[in-house]
Amino acid sequence: MESIENRISRHISEFPESLLNYFKSDYEHDLMVVIDNLLPLDIRQKMEDEARQLLVRNSLRREVIIKQSGSTPRAYDSVGQNVIREEGKYIPAFFDSPSVLKLLSQITGETLYRVPYEPEEFIINSQNKSGDTHGWHWDDYSYALVWVIDEPDVLSGARVEFIPRIPWKKQNTREWIKKILTDHPIISRHVAQGQCYLLRARDALHRISPLTQESRRTVIVFTYANDLDFNDASLTHDSMEEIYPQDTARY
Repeated sequence: MESIENRISRHISEFPESLLNYFKSDYEHDLMVVIDNLLPLDIRQKMEDEARQLLVRNSLRREVIIKQSGSTPRAYDSVGQNVIREEGKYIPAFFDSPSVLKLLSQITGETLYRVPYEPEEFIINSQNKSGDTHGWHWDDYSYALVWVIDEPDVLSGARVEFIPRIPWKKQNTREWIKKILTDHPIISRHVAQGQCYLLRARDALHRISPLTQESRRTVIVFTYANDLDFNDASLTHDSMEEIYPQDTARY
């Protein structure tokens, strides 16, 4: 039987050059690009089913205020990296895929690496109650690839909202966020089920807006690093430790 990686590699190799150029151009504009048809359909469906099953068996409720990002809220159900790595097959295979990593490097124009801090490799998050949100923040590492497993009703919130090319000021963060939101337009996107998006998340103030009705937005968040991250002495994991204590305790 052909391996998952061979299937992924063969699928990506069939992307026309025009599509790759579109991804590059779209990413350069806002440091964010929505990608469709990244996986063979059967592998995509198996990865989505795996995420839903892991949520049913292992999800924990996260409701915290994160001081490091200006005291913004987090409210959702989640499964951390430890359980996914132990019980999952398709989610780890996607993250470990050299073909996916090569494609993301081509899109961004720089070398990407699997994130060196294991708790941030991949996480499943599910907003499923009215008011659930992933509040304004920046990521520790440069890139997030977010795969939408369950798509909320388009009128029910849980939209991707971001402002690109904005640095994270780790002193007086809340006042900095207020200034950014006052001075800059917010880009808002509804990303459909089965799509994923790549965001330069270290350099974009971003959030998932609150659900406004009883709907559901489930995603797998994959994290990738660049050379800047490996040479940044100020990089910490304070937010991860507060939101995911079970996964970060041994680090």
